[in-house]
Amino acid sequence: MKIKSNTIYVILFFLMFALHFFIWQNLNIGFETTFIKYYLFLTLLFMMVVTVISIIKKIYPNYVGFGFMGLVMFKLMLMLLVMKKLNLNEVPNYKVHFIIPYLIALVLETLYAVKIIQDGEVSESSKDEKNQ
Repeated sequence: MKIKSNTIYVILFFLMFALHFFIWQNLNIGFETTFIKYYLFLTLLFMMVVTVISIIKKIYPNYVGFGFMGLVMFKLMLMLLVMKKLNLNEVPNYKVHFIIPYLIALVLETLYAVKIIQDGEVSESSKDEKNQ
């Protein structure tokens, strides 16, 4: 049984969440509701980016990179709005607890987009070889 590449990235994302929540609980920081709301929003954005990139790959395979860059900008704008709404600056060391998970999710999204772009290039080169 082969696991799809997007499943691996989703599993890695949830492992990051579990590890971060375990550390959060051991440090007794509090603000659990803020933490959960932030991760729900981050999960929603992560799943949106992975889904939209997959859709772009099927419809416009040559524009996956542009779509990814646009999604990253859209995600950053939404994150700035949500950070103000959740009052994350009230949480002690909020930069460590909220910026690092955002960056890890961004790395996972980037790796997923790179994998999709590379898969598209491999399939295009094999089509070119067949046509010659």
